[in-house]
Amino acid sequence: MAERHEGQLHGANNNDLFFQTWTPDRIRGSVVITHGLAEHSDCYHPLARALTEDGWKVFAWDLRGHGRSEGKRGFVLNINQYIADLGVFISHIQNHLQKNGPWVLFGHSLGGLITTRFVQEQQPQNSALALSSPCFGLSLPVPKIKEKLAHFAIKWVPSLTMHNEIKYTDLTHDEEMQKSYARDTLRHDKISPGLFLSMVENFPVVQERADHIQCPTLMQLAGQDRLVSSTVARELFEKLPSKKNQIYLYPESYHEIFNDLDKEKATQDLKKFLNSFLGA
Repeated sequence: MAERHEGQLHGANNNDLFFQTWTPDRIRGSVVITHGLAEHSDCYHPLARALTEDGWKVFAWDLRGHGRSEGKRGFVLNINQYIADLGVFISHIQNHLQKNGPWVLFGHSLGGLITTRFVQEQQPQNSALALSSPCFGLSLPVPKIKEKLAHFAIKWVPSLTMHNEIKYTDLTHDEEMQKSYARDTLRHDKISPGLFLSMVENFPVVQERADHIQCPTLMQLAGQDRLVSSTVARELFEKLPSKKNQIYLYPESYHEIFNDLDKEKATQDLKKFLNSFLGA
């Protein structure tokens, strides 16, 4: 059975970041998980345990302002702060990653955008990139009044946070999961104007720099995603240069494919992709 450990490190602005690891008896490779908006690393216990069964050591961290990391809930001035924090985390565990087989960066939703932009800008020596419902465009309608407020607030009240418009019923069909989200005190429902506007600014940049992603990439997309655009994610996938890329669509799933009707297939597809990088 995998051993779980917790730790902390100082992020890019010296803020405290929480992380945790799941270590199998025999380490064959490593996966670094970056979660989505309003959730946290504890949400990945089931997925982490499934990956350790095949020898993957799993690292997962809480974004600043999320989970058990320091910071105002849902607040950053710019998404670049998250990207910088991911760089600090990778540096913190770099010795392990280099000595223990292949290592893969995994990002869900906002975490997919953060991870992809990190790969495009920093060109780390990761073996592969795995993306779950990555946020490269929105399908969730943003009220015009909130968009105008975000542009006003970024200049005059940058510390303001607003409701993020995420409904638990849009994440999964599983009613028990929806109830567990409502009980989860580490979740929140906030987003800052700086985060929202910088996300939107990065959507075209991701597409323009598709050729900067040289590593094999897996995309796992929801067929009924009410938050992010699976169509835009497909457009990026078509631009990626590696011939080892893979893409899967789960027609019956909402945004959180690892917590919905197709979760077993989604997990097996991820493991199959990851295990292709392991030696005998």
